[in-house]
Amino acid sequence: MATAWPKLPEVRAYLRMQPDPAEDAVIDQARAAAIDYGVRKLGQTTITNPDGSISITWTYPPDTTTLPSLAFDACVKHAARLYRRRDSMDGTIAWGEGILRVGGADPDVERAYAALGPMVFG
Repeated sequence: MATAWPKLPEVRAYLRMQPDPAEDAVIDQARAAAIDYGVRKLGQTTITNPDGSISITWTYPPDTTTLPSLAFDACVKHAARLYRRRDSMDGTIAWGEGILRVGGADPDVERAYAALGPMVFG
């Protein structure tokens, strides 16, 4: 079990990059977005207080110390994908003599969060 959401050096290592102040700022922005996405995907508990107000408790908030390893891995992959996404602003990349469309979501990330998150019935 991991203990917290990934830090910048862990995402940078996954990307196989060396420290660089300019790139680190972009990686950290992608990491923050991936953490926010993970927090929301893993769910919340809504409590109605005696005074009628509502409190929301996130299952794994940004400062959690009990994050499952699967969620940690999903967040690292998602952050890396967001970082690399800036190289394909319109969702396509050149591949050989053709163009390849990049999907909007990473299936591995979505499966990981689905396995850990709350069940949704619709």
